[in-house]
Amino acid sequence: MILRWMERRPLGVAGLAVALLTAPPLHAEQKSVDAARVVKAVTGGLRALEKGTLNYAEQRSCFTCHHQTLPLLAQATARKHGFKINEEVFENQTRFTHESFKERHDSLRRGTGIGGKSMTVGFALWALDLAKWKSDETTEAMAAYLLKTQEKDGRFFTNSTRPPLEDSPATSATIAAYFLQRFATDAQKAAAEESVEKARHWLFDYKPDRQEDRNSQLWGMHLLDASDEDIAAARKAVLASQQDDGGWSQLPDMASDSYATGQALWMLQESGLATSDPAYQRGVRLLLDSQQEDGSWLVKTRSKPIQRHFESGFPHGKDQFISICGTSWAVAALAATQPPLREEPP
Repeated sequence: MILRWMERRPLGVAGLAVALLTAPPLHAEQKSVDAARVVKAVTGGLRALEKGTLNYAEQRSCFTCHHQTLPLLAQATARKHGFKINEEVFENQTRFTHESFKERHDSLRRGTGIGGKSMTVGFALWALDLAKWKSDETTEAMAAYLLKTQEKDGRFFTNSTRPPLEDSPATSATIAAYFLQRFATDAQKAAAEESVEKARHWLFDYKPDRQEDRNSQLWGMHLLDASDEDIAAARKAVLASQQDDGGWSQLPDMASDSYATGQALWMLQESGLATSDPAYQRGVRLLLDSQQEDGSWLVKTRSKPIQRHFESGFPHGKDQFISICGTSWAVAALAATQPPLREEPP
């Protein structure tokens, strides 16, 4: 079900003061987290994401992982943990995602015509799932695309020229398999079960060689029902790669950044690590200390451009697309430190 529209109410200085005073209380074991700093960081991050996603939709008509799925993840996580989000922006982003595929049913069912291939379709289904979108003809065609394009060994497409967002085999396998499972129709169930089983075997046997692979293998094992022992081993591998400054880096020779750190933290807590864990707390402090004054986090790009540069409204120039991803992961990881609401909005 698509979330209802709500009037936007900018916080301003007075609103921020109210937000700080009315922030959801921390559990006793989480008191080491500075609640006021977290609330301010999440609120500022949400505003930066909101501006970037609004302007992107005004200039482009195609779905992207960086301007739709990950900002939606940040918003959905923040709302789940008691933060007010702009519901109109959330719904617009969801509809934008769906409409990007609505007129492409025939090509989807043929397994053709999608830039970014199964990685793009997997991220789009994740975006729709975040909004609790019900299965329809479009999601059926998207599921058909994933069934058509899975490789024989169980993996799904990655793009080595667009790291880190599109070059992780573990991310691709995780989101394609899990959201195929979520959106497959009754007629697709048997084929989907076979596809997911192939992806599980490939993912669980995979040997990660970069941080996103470690993070996503852990998350995928959690989502796709790996054994407790395998999940524990994958969690240990993620924790072992934490840097001395409390963060995570995309590659061993890189510095910690919000992309790798926020992603590691969010996937750690999703797969069962308490946000009160000392390792999580160290990561939180790295994120709080590295946020920019405008609410964003800067992540330097290492991707080869495939389209002419344009300004989406998010800061950091040529680094803006990966920075909006890093900001999304940071907001989601920080918001998750707050107690969840007892009941989420319908």
